[in-house]
Amino acid sequence: MRHIPHLVLSPPWEGGSIGLSSEHWHHLTRVLRLSVGDPVSYTDGNGRTGEGELGDRVVVRGEERGVPKSSSLVVAVAPPASRDRQRFLVEKLAELGVARLHWLDTRHGGSRVPNISKLTSWVEAAVEQSRGAWLMEVGTDLVTWEQLEPPVVVCAPGGGGMPPRATTVVVGPEGGLAPDEIPNEVVLWDLGPTILRVETAALVAAARLLG
Repeated sequence: MRHIPHLVLSPPWEGGSIGLSSEHWHHLTRVLRLSVGDPVSYTDGNGRTGEGELGDRVVVRGEERGVPKSSSLVVAVAPPASRDRQRFLVEKLAELGVARLHWLDTRHGGSRVPNISKLTSWVEAAVEQSRGAWLMEVGTDLVTWEQLEPPVVVCAPGGGGMPPRATTVVVGPEGGLAPDEIPNEVVLWDLGPTILRVETAALVAAARLLG
C-alpha cells in the first residue's frame, strides 16, 4: 500500500482547496513523486484533519473531522546543550502527543533556547511524521519553577514509583538539580537504576505517563 503523506497546513482554510508552500510542493512532487490526483491527508494542527487529494500547488479538500486532544501533559526540561539534542527532544515529544514543552531555568542547566522558526519546523515535521492532529506548544523563553502548573512531578534519583497523575513532569539538566532548588510541594519520581540523558529521561517519563 502506497504511503499517503500527511501535511500540516495552517488555517484559515477557505473554499474547496488549501494552498501549498513551495517547500511542500517540492517535497510532494519531487521527493515523493506524487502526481495531481494522488491522495493526501492534512491537519491544521489544532485538532482538525482531512482526507483530500493533491491539486496544482494546492490540496483539494475532502472529508474533514475534529480530533479531541489526547493529552494535557506538560513536560518541562532544562535545555540540552546541543542543537541536535534539542531537536531530537522536541520532535519525539511532539510525536508522542505531549501537549506543551517548557524550557526550565535551572542552576546547572543551559540557557540557549531554539528560535521560534526552528521550533515550529521541528514540531510540524513531527506531527506530519506521526500523522497527528495537534501541534505541541513549545515555549520560546526559560520558565521558572513558580510558572509550572501543579501537580508537578520531578524525575530524580531516590524518588518514589510512578505517580498516579501529573500535570507537569520535570527533567533536570546534565549536572542534576540542586536539592535546594526543588520546591517542597513536588513529587519525586525515580525512573530507574541507570543515569539517563535529559532527552532520554523526558521521553521515558512522557511515554509512561501517556501510556
